[in-house]
Amino acid sequence: MYDVDCTAGGESLCGKHGVQGYPSIKVFKKDGNPKGEDYNGAREYNGLKTFVEKNLAGPECSLEDLEGCTPEEAKILTESAAMSVADRRVKITELETSIKEKKSKAKQLEAEAKKEQKELDIVKLGGEKPDKVEQLVGDAEFREKCESRTCIIAFLSHIMDGGAKQRNDELKIVDAVFKKAKGDNQPVSVMWSQGGDQFEMEEKLQLGFGFPAVVAINLKKERFGTFRGTFDKNGVTGFLTSMMTGKVPLVPTPKDLKWSKADPWDGKDAPKVEEDL
Repeated sequence: MYDVDCTAGGESLCGKHGVQGYPSIKVFKKDGNPKGEDYNGAREYNGLKTFVEKNLAGPECSLEDLEGCTPEEAKILTESAAMSVADRRVKITELETSIKEKKSKAKQLEAEAKKEQKELDIVKLGGEKPDKVEQLVGDAEFREKCESRTCIIAFLSHIMDGGAKQRNDELKIVDAVFKKAKGDNQPVSVMWSQGGDQFEMEEKLQLGFGFPAVVAINLKKERFGTFRGTFDKNGVTGFLTSMMTGKVPLVPTPKDLKWSKADPWDGKDAPKVEEDL
């Protein structure tokens, strides 16, 4: 039951519910007349309270009125009524003890959950390392860096071909491209791999033209593009910019895209190979 407030909905609201004068009280019952019923009873608190209790309050669950009970409540109630006083007191004690134990366990579980949530948050922070150029040493590392954004992968010359000096020169180019992309707010990650370490994937990406080589992979779109220009900062940066603006032809990524484990580079030259006399 509530008082229809004409100021809330304007005169049209009052007219809709048949309000002719003020103050007026309309009674709305569940599944009753959608326009409500006129209330003509007492207007003071006690009179209104008595009207609500007699006409609008829902039935309470009791032995005298099982209609106010759900089927489960009615079952428990009738079983309780059939118990002896002693058995009912035992049942009450059992339930009170069980409730107390469960509440205690709930508090303990909540405390443990909060502790694990804190641990989870810290573990996640461990993966939020400062973004930088990293070596591609396995599939898990690739997906952590590249699942949510375009990934640039530079396949550098093998350490046996150019030694540490050439490796460092090529890494300077890759790092310069990465810093330029960051400065331009381009959402990319950059990784590098030693040419030949990922032979199976290199074949699938059609990198038989040699190293250094560069590809851009987008896992969500399942597409990749290949850079075929001069391997320097301007060339690779131009490729990245063209790709981000849709000017680089893209092809579907190979099926079963999975990278092999590779040894991280220690920064040294390759060991010398002794020739047979």
